[in-house]
Amino acid sequence: MFLTALALTFLLFAIIAAFKMDSPLKGILFIITLAAVAGVLYLFILFPGYSGLAVSLILAAFIFRQNKR
Repeated sequence: MFLTALALTFLLFAIIAAFKMDSPLKGILFIITLAAVAGVLYLFILFPGYSGLAVSLILAAFIFRQNKR
């Protein structure tokens, strides 16, 4: 019950923060980013091996892309 209340409070604050962004597009991107982070955390809990591999591949792609510039 406590985790549910905590999650709903976090969602409420995230929605308030999204509405206070400079433009609606930034608010939508903020919510999408939060959903993606929550999805990755959920994958870590559900499939620890596969999600760790996926996150390491994503981080490696990000690092290598930064080095190309």
